[in-house]
Amino acid sequence: MTNRPKLGIIAGGGTAPYRVIEACRAQGRAFFVICLEGQAEQNLAHDAPHAWLPLGAFGKLKSLIADEGIGELVMIGRVRRPSLREIKPDLLAMKFLPKIGFASGGDDALLRTIGETIEAETGARMIGAQDILGGVLMPEGAVGKIAPDADAEKDIARGIEVARLLGQADVGQSVVVQQGLVLGVEAIEGTDALLARCKTLRRDGAGGVLVKTAKPQQDERYDLPTLGPDTVLAVAAAGLRGIAAEAGRSLVIDCDKTRQLADENGIFIAGIR
Repeated sequence: MTNRPKLGIIAGGGTAPYRVIEACRAQGRAFFVICLEGQAEQNLAHDAPHAWLPLGAFGKLKSLIADEGIGELVMIGRVRRPSLREIKPDLLAMKFLPKIGFASGGDDALLRTIGETIEAETGARMIGAQDILGGVLMPEGAVGKIAPDADAEKDIARGIEVARLLGQADVGQSVVVQQGLVLGVEAIEGTDALLARCKTLRRDGAGGVLVKTAKPQQDERYDLPTLGPDTVLAVAAAGLRGIAAEAGRSLVIDCDKTRQLADENGIFIAGIR
């Protein structure tokens, strides 16, 4: 059993929230899942203590945190940025919307402000997924049997250069580069949509590389670049040959399965500094 405070899991989409639930159970840690409506998977917390909340329900969130005795919170999973009409803010949310700025700015600034607001209103402390999940930070070097060759290294270097510029502008974290050409950059659509788009743009010859880096100003408690089995399959479907992600500042979900799929599909995964 752990003596850490009860954890509130603010869950979006994808498999990452499942891994946090599993980690809490393995650690004997008390937890409560706050499933975001329209974002989290429907069966995420069917056998766990949970509640469903719309994105704008700040008042209900504050009450839940107090009623459940939650001392720490983690935001985990994909969240599609909604319109103000979809948020349906309650009275407490209306108080903070001008400060939070749902409709403007980049994701890092938005999530940082949301986290600060939740901490100030509830007294619960925001933490990162890497504080709960052991061994999920991307290591440096090759992950799996395949390593990037010299041409891929050039594409990676170009991708890092472009990704840093994107990050400084708080736009996105991912770039696809093939033979020195930037096929696409990630904005609000997310990595999966970026890869689907680049599938139609790829050139003949050696496949390109997906490069993922954290933003230079990134608050590492929120939205670190993430990859997992689905990323490998999407990269393979797009005709790319590898993934490069920032070592120490990216998350690898289901690492063993991710490595296995990469090897089976002839995809390299490299942790870069």
